[in-house]
Amino acid sequence: KNPKSHSTFCSLYGEKEKIMKSVYVLPWITYMICAGSFCLGVLRMKCQVLERKYFEPDLFLTFDKCDDFEFLKYTIAVNCDNVDNLNYSLAEVPVDTDWLCLSKYMGRKIGPKSFSRLTNLHSLYIIGNVELLPGSENITFHEDAFKGLSRLRELKLNQMEFAALDSSMFHHLHHLEHLILEYNRIPFLSTVTKSLGKLKTLQKLSILNNDIETLREEDCLHSEQPIINSPFLDFNISVLDLSRNKLQNIMDNSLCNFPYLYFFLMELCAFSSYFNVKELILSNNAVDKIDTNVGSCANVNKIDLSYNSLEKVHSDDVKKLKDLTYLDISFNLIQVLEICPNATSTYFVMNLEQLNAASNSITFLAKGQFSCLENLQILSLEKNRIARIEDFTFHGLKRLQVLRLQNNNIFQITERTFYSLFSLRYLNLYENILTETSQFPSLSFNQLEGIKLTFKIYPDEIDWVQSIGHSLKDITVKTYDTYVSLQSHYLNYLPDLVTIDIESTYVFVDTCQQFDFSRLKKIHLKNNLHFTCFGSNDQALGNFTNLEKLSYNAVSHDSNKRVTLNSSLQYLKELKFLQIENTDKLIGRAQVNVYELFRGLSSLKILHLKNSGIDYLDSDAIFYDLKSLEFLLIENQNIQELNEHAFTSMPNLRYIYLKNIAFDCNCKFSSLLSWLKEDSRVSIVNLHEQLCFGPTMETSMLSFLQEHCQNDTDFKLFICTFIIILVIIGISLFHESLFWYFLYLLYMAKCWLNHRLKGSDKGNFQYDVFVSYNTHDEQWITEMLLPNLEEKGPPLLRVCIHNRDFEIGKDILNNIVDSMDKSRWTICVITRQYLQSSWCSLEMRMATYRLISESKDSLILIFLDRISREELECYHRPTKLLNKKTYLSWPDKLNDQELFWVRLRTVLETG
Repeated sequence: KNPKSHSTFCSLYGEKEKIMKSVYVLPWITYMICAGSFCLGVLRMKCQVLERKYFEPDLFLTFDKCDDFEFLKYTIAVNCDNVDNLNYSLAEVPVDTDWLCLSKYMGRKIGPKSFSRLTNLHSLYIIGNVELLPGSENITFHEDAFKGLSRLRELKLNQMEFAALDSSMFHHLHHLEHLILEYNRIPFLSTVTKSLGKLKTLQKLSILNNDIETLREEDCLHSEQPIINSPFLDFNISVLDLSRNKLQNIMDNSLCNFPYLYFFLMELCAFSSYFNVKELILSNNAVDKIDTNVGSCANVNKIDLSYNSLEKVHSDDVKKLKDLTYLDISFNLIQVLEICPNATSTYFVMNLEQLNAASNSITFLAKGQFSCLENLQILSLEKNRIARIEDFTFHGLKRLQVLRLQNNNIFQITERTFYSLFSLRYLNLYENILTETSQFPSLSFNQLEGIKLTFKIYPDEIDWVQSIGHSLKDITVKTYDTYVSLQSHYLNYLPDLVTIDIESTYVFVDTCQQFDFSRLKKIHLKNNLHFTCFGSNDQALGNFTNLEKLSYNAVSHDSNKRVTLNSSLQYLKELKFLQIENTDKLIGRAQVNVYELFRGLSSLKILHLKNSGIDYLDSDAIFYDLKSLEFLLIENQNIQELNEHAFTSMPNLRYIYLKNIAFDCNCKFSSLLSWLKEDSRVSIVNLHEQLCFGPTMETSMLSFLQEHCQNDTDFKLFICTFIIILVIIGISLFHESLFWYFLYLLYMAKCWLNHRLKGSDKGNFQYDVFVSYNTHDEQWITEMLLPNLEEKGPPLLRVCIHNRDFEIGKDILNNIVDSMDKSRWTICVITRQYLQSSWCSLEMRMATYRLISESKDSLILIFLDRISREELECYHRPTKLLNKKTYLSWPDKLNDQELFWVRLRTVLETG
């Protein structure tokens, strides 16, 4: 009686024939779409894919089987594990991949042009599956295996016997710069170099973990076309790395083929005077002393002594290293660090630009300790035991830009601690125990951009911010106290501040009315429960309307108050990156509603859930608003439900990355596998690494699903449903398009034949009126229509209605056709119930066909309900009739009802 909008009414009360046609056509369209996309799925069975743009610099993801890729300038990195069918695995690799690792390659042959599809490949690592033993079968390469890799810059071959390889396979690598050979049973350097004659672009050669004990004179190869000045075969190799060999002896002239060598692993300074060696790597060699007395280190500018046994570094040890620019002495046992001489010694200045002394046992930093390092730019002293720093310790470091002092025992700093650090850009004092801050350096760091601090008790006033300068962009603060206060009148003093990193249970904004929320682009909250405006329970996080990156790590304290995430994220319309960590207990206690958590985040592109407690991913209600999401990382969770419905609301989703997920061995996850095979836009790139756990088993989840949850039932059901759908479509099309025409013609022919045999005259009618109506309107028919037509006259009209005049035992359709044929007029009493009735629709259809076929105007429409023309547009037949015929509407007033009956009787009596 109170219809909704036109579109809503049409959707609810559409004409049956339209609805039926759409219902029958929809399965056919759905089937065609599904059949067309059946083979487009991308289920990465063997390969993991990492795209740099999705996790750098906010996420740190690595491959378990292949390392070092994170240090390269790649765009798409792929690791394929347990590769037995190379072509099958490479089909999963994106065409634009530029870093590829085949870890545990289980095949025995790599055929021609195997990688030719990957024209953008820059780095290729191939790692065998077994350790090389005498008599073991080796991986073989076709001579054209690398054909097509015109852009390859780096090649690593691991666990395959190099002597058994066909050297001609390198001829297609015209731009190779770095060749890495590891665990290849290489006894001599010339075993490799004799195969590299055509690699003119090769600059780095790394032969690691092999069997080279001596560099022999025989390793000096002569050129096939000797030149007068150089009869030897010359390589452009400048870096030769023989780390983790058993190298004990280097004979004269053994490296004659490396005239451009400037990097070589050898004993410190012993042979550097014979070559143009500039970089020495001595990590993991049990070095306990820096000895520069033998030979000359005049050419050396980089030395790596990490992971050794050094206990001290004295100025006498490094006095010959004046031109050294990089020194790494991290991960040693150093307690005393005296690189610069004291006042009574001969003063000298080093050119050192970077000094790494992290992870040692240094406890004390003295005044002027680094005064000879005027060019030093990066100083790393983290993870020592430094408890005290004297005043003017860093005096003379005018060019220092980065100072790392995190993870020490520093408890006090004064206004003279960092004196003269005018160029400092980054200061890290994180994970110390600062207790006295009243004398924080008053000297302004005019160029400082980032600072990290840890307080034992957070100060009530953060006036130290004024000492930093206006250039500060990032602040990281941790406190062992329970709260941190963000004071607007101090933070507003930093116009370039864009990032705040806070570790505290309670974070307060002193006044939300004056704080400049709009400037901050990135916030990291760790071990947090409440982030509110001071003096109220209002959440402050939602005020950062320009925030683009948010990392939230919860603390699991019991609290009845609203936590930070309640109704906060929906206001962060610009958020692109979101990390939710350790919220499992908050969600478990229903303090956070997961169905409201991500509401409104329509711009979010990267979502990282780590131990979040969102374990039931079986509906699109959780991620419904994440229309722009491209990368979903789920880590350290016990997933109870996971199926395709959770991701259907994210049209731009490309990768789902699962890491350390606990699954139950259950076939309820098999629908996810089917979905991945059919959906080409989304990839769970490392599903093959996931394990599932059962009462008596621990196995690969993918193997479990394939072995226990797939059979021919799906295919059989597909064939059966396909046949059934075809049959239903055929019957439906016939029923909707032809059946009623055929049935009406059949009955018309039958009536014509009966009248012909009986010799009846068409002008003789048994009834004056046949009334078509819905049973819901029967009261109006019996109380109003029949008395006014049958009892009031003259003349008294004869009326046929189905409840009274249809012959008992006769077919309904026969009764309808015969009654219409025996009646001069047909009246359709139209209401909303009438329009929805199948039988009423049939009677109107028959009356319309009669009107058309006999060219006789014998149909009258009476509207009992007030139905607008817009509502009637949903029904094709009444709308068409109204465009051609005048109709009667039942009036509400008594006087108008008398006129209604007069008009109706006039038509029925006179025609």
